[in-house]
Amino acid sequence: MDKRETGFLKVLADYSFPEKQVVINPNDGFDLGLMMTEATVLLYVGDSIEAILKKNGEPHYARLYQKNECRLGSVELSLKCVEKMGEPTHVRLHLLPQDPYPKLLVVPE
Repeated sequence: MDKRETGFLKVLADYSFPEKQVVINPNDGFDLGLMMTEATVLLYVGDSIEAILKKNGEPHYARLYQKNECRLGSVELSLKCVEKMGEPTHVRLHLLPQDPYPKLLVVPE
């Protein structure tokens, strides 16, 4: 399985963020192999990669944005997504390439 991942990213949860939006710094996006400023992904959030892949729950179509305004080493998520994971302070993003949209797994660390 060709999987790319970021280092540990500090979670910034925001009430105003839609659940289907993830924002990272372009340097963190480079770790995922992303070259475009925004991409459509299948978003999965959970407590571990194995749990996410095993239950293969219903993903949300989401937009992953790379913005310089986002601090390096941080990820901006909706408060609802963060609450689903148990309100972690740090997560790691894992990108699993597939067509037509890659899977983006958000896993607390």
